[in-house]
Amino acid sequence: MSWDWRYAWQIVPTLLDGVAQTFLVTLVSATIALLGGLAVAVTRWLSPAVVRAPLWLLVELTRGVPILVLLFFCFYGLPGLGLRPSAFVTGVVVLGAVYAAYCSEVYRGGLASVPPTVWDASAALGLSTFVTWTRVILPTVVRANVGALGNYVVILYKQTALLFTIGVPVLLTNAQVAGYESFRYLEPFTLAGVLYLLLNLPSVWLVRRLEKRMTRGGF
Repeated sequence: MSWDWRYAWQIVPTLLDGVAQTFLVTLVSATIALLGGLAVAVTRWLSPAVVRAPLWLLVELTRGVPILVLLFFCFYGLPGLGLRPSAFVTGVVVLGAVYAAYCSEVYRGGLASVPPTVWDASAALGLSTFVTWTRVILPTVVRANVGALGNYVVILYKQTALLFTIGVPVLLTNAQVAGYESFRYLEPFTLAGVLYLLLNLPSVWLVRRLEKRMTRGGF
């Protein structure tokens, strides 16, 4: 089978539709991951052991079970309990929850690394607990860990390809459909791989620039 440029151009619009869906899934999932991970980390930090233990177990279970297993359980298993989430909702919630667990560990490590003098200085200045957390502690933690958090978002973006298994029309799904319809797979999957790479490179560059700006100052 030789490369067919005419066919390759014909399927570009279909693949670009998949790119748009991939961006949407990444945006929603990353928002869940970053905010959810922060909420879990802060809750574990401030709560007594009776609350921390279940959250620790939830984080470890979420990180320990393969994403594909979680996707299949939620999409194919939950209907047996009367719950029927859509493919899109299943995908973004599972990806968001998994990477929220990873991000929570990043935040937790950041909180543990805050020097005691920072807490003492905030108390000496008469800052309330809320102001200390929102204006001092959390900004410090985020700045120190923006690289790790950004890398998880980049990894999450690539993991969106797994959503083709439950029918979410991401880039890989549309490439597969194009292949099924024409019985040609060289062009769809080659173009899909190129598009994933082209979209990934700017993301990696942006994460590195943000990390440099946050940790060293300036672009």
